[in-house]
Amino acid sequence: MIGKVWRIYKTDWKNIFRVPTVVLLIGALIVLPSAYAWVNIKSMWDPYSNTSGIRVAVSNEDEGTEIRGKKINVGNDTVKNLKKNHQLGWVFVNRTEAESGVERGLYYAYLIIPKDFSRKLSSILEVNPQKPEIEFTVNEKINAVAPKIVSSGASSVTAQISQAFIKIVSEAIFKGFYRAGIELEQELPSIHNVEKQIFALEKALPEIEKVGKAAIELEKKLPEIQAKGQKVIELEQRIPEIEKAADSILKIEDRLPLIKETGAKVITLQEKISSLQRAKELITDTATNLSEIENMLLQSLEQMKGASVSQTESKGEQEEVNRIYKELVKIHGNIVETQAELLEKVDKLTKATNTAANFFKSDFANSEQKIHRAADFVRTDLPSLENDIRKAADLFRTRFYAFVKYVHKAADLARNDLPGFESSIRNAADKIRSFESSVNMYDLIEFLKHDPQKESNFLSNPILLKTKRLFPIPNYGSAMTPFYTMLALWVGATLLIASLKVDVDNPGPSFKGYQLFLGRLITFLTIGIFQAVIVSLGDLFFIHTYAVDKLWFVVFCMFISMVFVTITYSLCSVFGNIGKGLAIIFLVLQISSSGATFPVSLTSSFFQTINPYMPFTYAVSMLRETVGGMIVEVVIKDLFALVIFIALSLLLALMLKKPLSKQIQKTAEKARTTRIIP
Repeated sequence: MIGKVWRIYKTDWKNIFRVPTVVLLIGALIVLPSAYAWVNIKSMWDPYSNTSGIRVAVSNEDEGTEIRGKKINVGNDTVKNLKKNHQLGWVFVNRTEAESGVERGLYYAYLIIPKDFSRKLSSILEVNPQKPEIEFTVNEKINAVAPKIVSSGASSVTAQISQAFIKIVSEAIFKGFYRAGIELEQELPSIHNVEKQIFALEKALPEIEKVGKAAIELEKKLPEIQAKGQKVIELEQRIPEIEKAADSILKIEDRLPLIKETGAKVITLQEKISSLQRAKELITDTATNLSEIENMLLQSLEQMKGASVSQTESKGEQEEVNRIYKELVKIHGNIVETQAELLEKVDKLTKATNTAANFFKSDFANSEQKIHRAADFVRTDLPSLENDIRKAADLFRTRFYAFVKYVHKAADLARNDLPGFESSIRNAADKIRSFESSVNMYDLIEFLKHDPQKESNFLSNPILLKTKRLFPIPNYGSAMTPFYTMLALWVGATLLIASLKVDVDNPGPSFKGYQLFLGRLITFLTIGIFQAVIVSLGDLFFIHTYAVDKLWFVVFCMFISMVFVTITYSLCSVFGNIGKGLAIIFLVLQISSSGATFPVSLTSSFFQTINPYMPFTYAVSMLRETVGGMIVEVVIKDLFALVIFIALSLLLALMLKKPLSKQIQKTAEKARTTRIIP
C-alpha cells in the first residue's frame, strides 16, 4: 500500500520537474504566501509610531481669568504643552478653519477651548462649581481607526489639563494645610487651655446653676435691697448727728475721771444716807414740838384772857403772844408743807443715790470699758465708716438702677439661656473628649505639616502603574506575526487547491481510491511544508520578527501548514469546486472567530460559539507560544486539537470521496458546460 502511495508521489514530482513552467508555478505557490505575510507584518510593525501624521486642529478661545489677584489662562498653557506633544499632528488655527477643515477632511478632528474655560475651571473655589467643556469633533468617515486614535489623544489632553489643574489646586490646598498645621502647632497650648477651661466650666456648672438660682432669688429681694439702700441714704443724712454723738462719747471719755470721782462721792453719799434719815426724824420731832408749843401758846392766850390784870398791860402781852402764836402756826404750817416735799425728795435722793452707788460699784467698770471702746471706734473706725456710708449711699444713688438692670438680665439668663448654655458646654466637652479619643492632635499636626509639593505631586499622580510584562513582545508586528503567518499558510493551501489538480488520473486498476488520495495529498503537503519553511524563516531572518523559540516556530509552522493543506485538500477532493468555495468560507469565518486580531470576547455570540471548532483558534495559539514563550500544557492542547482536525479531515475524505465522486463528477461536468468554471 505504501509503495503505491509513494509511486504516485514520485510521479507527481517527475511530472513537475519535466515542465519548467510548472516548476515556476510551484515555486510561485511556495513563495507567494510568504510575500503576503511579510508585507502585512512589516506594514503593521509599529503602527502607532507615526500618529504625528494624524492632523488635529486646535482652536484656543480661552480669555483667562483671575484667582485671588493672579491671572491664569489654562487654554494658553494647554497650547504650549501641545506644541511639545508629538503624539498627534496638532495644528493651531481659529474656530472657522478648524470646523471647515474637519468637514472637508483636511483634519481628522478638532479641539476648541471655549472663552470661559479658565473661568469655569476656577469655579471650584465657588459655592456652585461649573465643569468646563472642550468641544471635540471627529470626522469618522475618513478612516475607521483614526477616530479611535484622535479620541485617545483628546482624552490625553483633558487628562493632562486635569492633572495640571489638580496639581495647582492641590498644591494651594496643601500649602493651606501646611500653614494651618504651623498655626495649629503654635496655638496648641491655647487650644489645650481652652479645653481645660471648657472642662473646668463643665465641672463648675453646678455652681453656675447655684449662681443662676441666686440671681433669681436676688431679683426677688430687689425691693428689700432698695428699701435698705434708702436707709443707707437716710443714715448718710444723719452722719452729722452721729458725729455729734461721737463727740459726746469723746467728751464722756474725757470726763470719766470726774465721773469716777463723782461715783466715789456718790458711794460716800450712800454711806451718809443714814444722816438724812436722822434729819427726817428731827424734822418730824420739830413739827411735833411745834404743835405742843402751839397748844401751850393757845392755852396761855386763853388764860390771859381770863386773868384779871390791867387791861392795858394785858392787851399788849396778849397781842404779842397772839402774834407769836400766829407766826408759830405759820412756821409750823410751812414745816408741815416742807416736811412732805422734803421727805419725798429724801426718798428720791436715797433711791437715786443707792441706784447710782450700786451702778458705780458693779457696772461702772464695764461701762467705762465700753466707753473706751466706743471712743476708740470714734477715733479710728468712725471716719472710714462714715466714708463707707457715703460711698454706699453714692453707689446706691448712681449704680443701684444699673445693678437692678443687670440683676434682671442675670435672672433672665438663668431662667431662659442658662439651660441651653449648660447643654452646649456639656456637648462641647463630650465632643472634645470624643475628638481626643479618636484623633491624636499631634498626628494631625504632623499630617498638616507634610511637604505641600510632595503631597501635590502625589495627588496629581496618586497611582504609579508598576507594569510587569509577562511574555513581552517588543513590537506590534511581531505580536501580529502568528496571525499573518497562519493566514498566509491557509492562503497558500487555498492557492494549491485552486492552482493544482487534486484528483490523480488513475494509472491502473491496481490503485485504490484512498491510495490515490494519499499520494496526491503528500505532494500537496510537501509544497505546504516548503511554504511554511519559507514564510517562517523569512519572518525570523528577513523581516526580523521576534520569537523566543525560533526552532519551534519553524516546526509548528510546518505542522500547521500540513493541517491546513490536509483540510483544504480534503474539501476540494471530496466536493470539487464546491470544496474550494468552502475553504474560502472557512477562511472568512476563522478570521473573526479565532481571536487572532481582536479578542473573541469582543465579537458577536455567533463567532464566540464557533471559536472552539476552528483550526485557526489553535494554530494562532500555538504560534503565539513560540513568539512570547511556550507553556507546554498550552502547546500540547493546541497540538492535540489540530491533530483532531487532521483526523477528521482524513476521515471525512476517506468516507465520503467514493460515495460522492460520481455525483461530484456530474456536477463538475455540468459546471464546465457553462464555459466559465474549469
